[in-house]
Amino acid sequence: MKNKLLLAVMSVMLVIGTALTSFADTYDPQYPLKGYMEPWFVTSPVTGETAWKSDPDNFFYESNNHRQYAFDLAVRNRDPLSLNYIGDGTELAAIAKLTYYPTTGLEGVNQEKLERLTIEIRNFLNSFDWRSSSDYEKAVQIASRITKADYLDQEGTQYSYSCLVEGKANCNGYTNASRLLAACVGLPIDELGSVSHTYPVFLVDNVWLSYEPTSKDNYFTLAEVYAPAFYLAGETHLTPLGEFCEATGYEIPTSVEGKFPNITYGIIHGEQAPFIKFNLIGY
Repeated sequence: MKNKLLLAVMSVMLVIGTALTSFADTYDPQYPLKGYMEPWFVTSPVTGETAWKSDPDNFFYESNNHRQYAFDLAVRNRDPLSLNYIGDGTELAAIAKLTYYPTTGLEGVNQEKLERLTIEIRNFLNSFDWRSSSDYEKAVQIASRITKADYLDQEGTQYSYSCLVEGKANCNGYTNASRLLAACVGLPIDELGSVSHTYPVFLVDNVWLSYEPTSKDNYFTLAEVYAPAFYLAGETHLTPLGEFCEATGYEIPTSVEGKFPNITYGIIHGEQAPFIKFNLIGY
C-alpha cells in the first residue's frame, strides 16, 4: 500500500515537473511573445493586411460608427483587454516580430526605429517573469520602465518610441508606452485625464488604479472612473473607460485593505484616500 502511494505521489510530481519544464522550455528570449500573442493578430477585413484584433477600424463595414461597434463588443464580452488596441504600424510590427508572426502591410515602417523599439520591448519582457506575474507586479514593472524616461513636454515626445527608446516623454508618451507594454503582458489598461493631460489606468486584480508618470510617483491611487469627461447641454458625459465601467457594473471599492501589499493614506479632493505604494524598479 505504501509503495503504491509513493508511486502515485512520484507520478504526480513527475507530471508537475514535466509541465513546469515544458512551460519554461517554450519561452524563447529572442521571441518572448511567441505562443502567446498570436490570437491578437488578424487579417483586417477592410485592408486585407495584418491588424490588431480589437482595432475599431476592423469593423468599418459592420457599422456606420465602427468605434462604437468595437466598444459595444468589448462591453458585451466584458473584455477590458479589448479597450486597448495597437494601431501604430511600428508598434504592431514590433509585437509581431517578438511573436515571430508573419505580417502583411507593415513592410513600409522605418526599419531602424522598428529594430530599436523591438529591442526595448524584448529587454522589458526578459527582465521579469511576466507570464506568471500578478497584475500588480505587471503594473509596477510598467510604471518603473516608463518613468525611466525624463518628462519633456514638446513635439515628438508623445510616442511610445520617444519614451522607450529616446528616453523622453510627455504625458501622451508615457501613456502610449504604457499601452504598448500592457498589451504585451496582458494587463488591461486605459487612460483618464483632461484635454491637456492624460495618464494611464491599469486594471489590477479587478480594481482600476491610476498612475501619474510625469511626476514619477511611487504609488497608485483608485481611479476616478466616473469623473465627468465633459458637460454638454447640462448633461454629464463620461470617458470611454467610465462608460465601460458603468455598462459592466464596476464599483469603485470603498476599501482596498489587504488587497495590495503596501497601503498608506493621504488626502485627495479633501477626502482620505488610499495610496498604494511600491518601489520603482531600476532598469
